[in-house]
Amino acid sequence: MAVNNVTPDEVARIAHLSKLNLEGGELEKLTDDFNQILGYVQQINEVNTDNVSPMSHVLELQNVTRKDIPHDSFTTDEVKSLAPEFNAGYFVVPRVIDAP
Repeated sequence: MAVNNVTPDEVARIAHLSKLNLEGGELEKLTDDFNQILGYVQQINEVNTDNVSPMSHVLELQNVTRKDIPHDSFTTDEVKSLAPEFNAGYFVVPRVIDAP
């Protein structure tokens, strides 16, 4: 599989989509960097992994979880008593995002 080099136009488009303003020789430097990264990926793709078992982590770890034991939950009145403001079954919180 051949490496398709990234062109300066493609890097400029990626920068535009990322809202990056490239100055001076940054476009050429990023183009070279992208192409180096693609070269490394190509090297990895060439490694024979036929006899390698898939794994999710390099260490054999096991998640420690508690038993899922059902128990009574809070009543609506108990939840309402904990909330500074409660309206129509919902917590009322201050607006953090202004609508456009």
